[in-house]
Amino acid sequence: MKTAKLLLSLVVLSGLVASCAKRGGQQTDPRAVEADKQVQQKYGKSLAELETVKLIAISPHNTDIENEYEAAFSLQHAVEFGQKVDIDWRDVGGGSTAILRHLRNVYSNSDTSGIDIVWGGGDYNFQRLAEEGILQPMEISDDVLANVPEMFGGHNMFDPQHRWCGSAVSGFGVLYNKPLLERLKIEPPKQWEDLASPQFYGLVGLTDPTQSGSAASSYQMIVQSGKDWPSGWAKLLAILGNAKKFYSGAGDAAEAVPSGEVALSTCIDFYGTLRVVRYPDTIVYVSPKGQTSFGPDPIAILRNPPNGLVAQRLVNFVLSRPGQALWALLPGTPDGPARVELGRQPIRRDVYEHYAGKLSSMIVNPYASGESMAIDTRLWSDSFSVLRKLVWAAAVKNRDGLRAAKKKLIETSFDADRLAEFNKLPEDAADRKGLGQLSTKLRDKKQADIIITGWISFFRDKYKRTSQ
Repeated sequence: MKTAKLLLSLVVLSGLVASCAKRGGQQTDPRAVEADKQVQQKYGKSLAELETVKLIAISPHNTDIENEYEAAFSLQHAVEFGQKVDIDWRDVGGGSTAILRHLRNVYSNSDTSGIDIVWGGGDYNFQRLAEEGILQPMEISDDVLANVPEMFGGHNMFDPQHRWCGSAVSGFGVLYNKPLLERLKIEPPKQWEDLASPQFYGLVGLTDPTQSGSAASSYQMIVQSGKDWPSGWAKLLAILGNAKKFYSGAGDAAEAVPSGEVALSTCIDFYGTLRVVRYPDTIVYVSPKGQTSFGPDPIAILRNPPNGLVAQRLVNFVLSRPGQALWALLPGTPDGPARVELGRQPIRRDVYEHYAGKLSSMIVNPYASGESMAIDTRLWSDSFSVLRKLVWAAAVKNRDGLRAAKKKLIETSFDADRLAEFNKLPEDAADRKGLGQLSTKLRDKKQADIIITGWISFFRDKYKRTSQ
């Protein structure tokens, strides 16, 4: 288990609870003190004396989220069921894409993964896991279903067969270093197209979409904010041309903004809000109004879990109104986190009404009019895997050529002929008609290698012509 998790568990769930001992000048979580009283009244034992049961989870969430939810759930479980819960957060050395690969590999050789819960990473991966039989149906209460829309902005917010359900909603936006932009005398970005401006040339930090599902989704948002597939691609390519560096992880790209390595980056909202919490005087996160859709960040129970009963109870807690409030309230407030502001949008509509005026200033109500963009679900489905590989071939693999081509465009005031050459797509990806078939071909490794090798050559040669 991670060091941070162990420290929090020692503070919140140890014998220190009963004596209200202090750690680092901060009083013990008052929720734990109250839970201890209820446990003694109900079971005749202190919180520290209760049995501890184990749950195993795998997640791309950061340790702040893991710690806060584990502590809150363990207290709730202790009061309701007379047992504390220790969650073993498994780490497979990567984000959501690495987790998907790991689970596919494990279940290809076994009927169980030895893990109870998979939580976080976007609906695309959960749809794949469900289709491949890696998830098992969950119980979702009528109360949850009454407050979570089946569809929103073109996204399914939960699986019709209840194999997964959104636990929060995620949008995408821009994270920028305010003092750095002020020193450079550059106006902060507000919309996606602002990132394509010549003033941001060499200042943008981006992520390899083949390594990050959230990065791939942010690029999809940019494409979908165009009027069609070719114009959306042109908007994205103009932004890719401003990249200083492509990082292997979305968290790495986001962290490069406060460090000053880059001035700004695209990112999923919770990577942005996390940095705002840590660096409130330096970092700003902007969600392009009407240019991002809010999709589900799911939770699910894996097939044949070691502790299915407690796994279902965790799902119930996360989807309950108090469990949802944990995402959005300030530390120390009733139903809020104990120590760290999580700054994420709850998926339940009623949370925004019930806690009106109490939510963190960073929380955007995705259900409010004008905030969300409705996505073209068919385009998303047909182009998601295509776009990941296309960006890799066009920008990650051809980074130097792309930068040189973008620089030449800036120097020539975006000469029309050069710009037309720059924006060309490979013939097999030139319009959306063939994207579905192309997506199917890319699933075959031999065909994918041939296609992507051709793309790499196409973009390399195109950039040379643009730079001449």
